[in-house]
Order: sequence, then C-alpha cells, then structure tokens
Amino acid sequence: MSVIPASLSRFLRSGVHLFIVKGVLEGRWLTRGRALVYCLISGIFNWGLLPYILLASHGGYDFHGVPICLDFVSFWTASIQVQCGHVAEVYNEIAHHLAEKVAFHGMTFGNVAFYYPPTWLLFCLPFALASYSVAVGLFEFGSMAVFVAVVRRLLPQRWAWIPILMFPGLVINIVNGQNGLLTGSFLGLAMVLIPTWPFLAGMSLGVLVIKPQLLLAAPVVLLCARQWRVIAGGLCSGLGLIAVSWLTFGPAAWNGFFRVSAIARKTYEMSYVPAWKMQSVFTSVRLLHGSIAMAYVAQITMTLLVVALAGWAVWRRPASSCAEAGRADMAVMIAALPFCSPFLLDYDLACLAFPMAWVLERGVRGGWWSGEKFVFFLIFLYLPAARIFGRAFLLCPTPPIAFLLLLVVVRRAAPERWRQARGVLRKCGWRRSTASIAGAGVQA
Repeated sequence: MSVIPASLSRFLRSGVHLFIVKGVLEGRWLTRGRALVYCLISGIFNWGLLPYILLASHGGYDFHGVPICLDFVSFWTASIQVQCGHVAEVYNEIAHHLAEKVAFHGMTFGNVAFYYPPTWLLFCLPFALASYSVAVGLFEFGSMAVFVAVVRRLLPQRWAWIPILMFPGLVINIVNGQNGLLTGSFLGLAMVLIPTWPFLAGMSLGVLVIKPQLLLAAPVVLLCARQWRVIAGGLCSGLGLIAVSWLTFGPAAWNGFFRVSAIARKTYEMSYVPAWKMQSVFTSVRLLHGSIAMAYVAQITMTLLVVALAGWAVWRRPASSCAEAGRADMAVMIAALPFCSPFLLDYDLACLAFPMAWVLERGVRGGWWSGEKFVFFLIFLYLPAARIFGRAFLLCPTPPIAFLLLLVVVRRAAPERWRQARGVLRKCGWRRSTASIAGAGVQA
C-alpha cells in the first residue's frame, strides 16, 4: 500500500520540477513570435490610457479637474517663476504652490512641489516660452523620441521596434508628466558611447546631477571597473552644470534646494506621497507596517548589498578589460539603480530598458540563459500595474523583481565570477536544480 503514494509523490515532484525548469526558468514556451504578440497586447492596453486621458480632458484638465500630466505642473510653473525673476520662490513650497494656483486659474489640486536641484531648473527654463499643453507635449514626446532612438542603438533589429515602443515605461512617464525618459536617455547614451567614446559617455552620466540619486551606484561601479576616462567626463559635465546653475541662479537657489531637501524626505517618511505609489525597499517595508527606522535599515542594507554586488561584478584585472566590457559595466550600474534611493516611483524604472536591451541582444544572438525570459516577461507584465498592485494589496514586489533583473545582468556581465561564486556556494552545502543557471537555453 505504501508503494502507490511513494510513486505518486515522485511523479508529482518530477512534474513540478519540469514545470519550474522547462516552463519558468528556460521559458521554452515564450518563443519570439509569442513574445512579440504579448508585447503588442500589453502595449495596446498601456497606450490606450493616453487617448482616454486626452479625450476625457477639457482645456488641459482631466475629469477630476486636475491638469493632465500633473507632475509637469511643477516644472512649468518653476520656469514661469524664473522668467518673472522669482528664483528663490521656486524652493518656497507655499509661494510655489500659489504660483501653480494662479497659473491654472485656481483649480483645486494638491501641492506639486519642486524638489529638484537648480541643475534641473536650467532644463526647465524653455518651458515658459510655450503654453502648458504645448510645453508638456513637446517635452514628453521629444524625450520619448530620444529614448527610443538610444534604445535602438542597442537593438537595431527590425523586430525590436515592437518591444521598444510597447515598453511600459514610455506611457508611465508621459501620463505622469515626468522626466524619467530624459534621465534614462542620458544613462542609455552613456551605455552606447562607452565602448568607443568613454569620455563622452562620462559627460552623459554627469548630466544626471539633475537627479543626483540616480548616480549613487556610479562611483563604486566606475572605480571598480577602472573607467578613468568615464569618471573624468562625468566630473567635467557634472561640475560644469553645477557651476552654470550657480552663476545663473545665484546661491539663493542652492540654499533653497538644500532647505527643501529635508522637506522632501518627510514626503515619503510621512506618506504624503502615498506609499503604494512608491517602488523602493523603504516603502515596501512601510506598506508592511514597518517603522521608519526599520524601513531605513532595510533600505541601507539593500543598497550596500546591491552596490557591493555591482562592484564585485565589474571588478576586472587590466588584462581582461576590453571596449565591450564597458557596456556590461553600464548595464550593471543601471540595473542597480532601483535600490539606490528610498524615493523611487515607477517612472524612474524606465531606465531598466537599457540593461534589458543589452541582455536581449545577447540572448537572441547567442542563446538564452535560464530565467532570463521569465524575468523579462514578469517586468512587462508587472510594471504597468505596479501602483494598482500596491494600492489593492498593500504590497510592493518591485524590489525582488528588480533584484532578479540585476542577477540576470550580473550573470551576463561576469559569467566567470558567477560560476566561481556558485562553486563556493555548492561547497558550503548549497544545492541547485539540474537546470544550468549559467548554461544556454533555447534560442528565441
């Protein structure tokens, strides 16, 4: 009598094993044709939000009486304030919100504060030359055009138009009126330029002083990778932008920025920006009712772990360095960004398109490794619904999903180190499945 349950148990275990290995990790069911169809379905759903918002709007306001692409309100209003000579008031929350109310005819909407450094204020100056609707349209679709063009440099194949244009980060940024496509473009441009023009790649990175939290992992990765010309280029453009903003706006703007930065910290600590909108480790803990101190401990621990992992992945002997290795370094650095700031929203994740494109190109060219297809499918499926998921379930799975992508990129960037680490773990008693974690999977 005991033989039947034992046989059944073995059968079930082998079935579950095959499902996990063949169905999930290797992703043999996700052929190129199916992947493109899924991208189209996801993209049609995501892009369908945009005409709905535009058709439901009246005079630049949505059906709630709130300006469309709401976050852009702060950028456009700041440019108006600078044009009127009120630079210091940009960093005065009350004065800035009053300017927003005046610019939008006293409509009722929450305070859209300006927490960016004066380096970003330089980019906002041209917005005052056009009406709000024209400015936001030119900025968002112009940023999208640049973003798509940069990704195309990494994925020049004709079929790549579909996953690029259907990538959820495009719609998320446009609907929110945010600058994630522009900052992502500078990261991607550095990734494109680094094999042949490392100094220019560094200059592209240095522009990100407009959003300095995106650069937290850069010093560790670039130093460990010995990318000296990239570092030099970044210092030149970054310090240059800071100097120009100082000369343009004076010390009052920088003093205001440092003062308002403390207020910005309170916005996510006190959930003035709802925690379900955020995607960081910090807010993941807060959604689980963890204390602020616990959330900071988790955030700092994860940041140190991820930065150390990124540095370990790109650490090379001089003899092993090559031009193409620089692109791998950048892919690792960008994949580490979701863990570098407690203030992280879904539009900031648009930059993940570049390490994904880097892995995708290698998977199509030389074969997929186990788990890669599944992680890509998961990101396309989850990212558009990240806020909905957080609001409905009060959970934020963004950090574990982003960490899976980071592991995929690290494994591609440093396969030898990955195999060495796996061997060490096996000696310590770790056991893995029979699926080859570093072996090639099926072709797309």
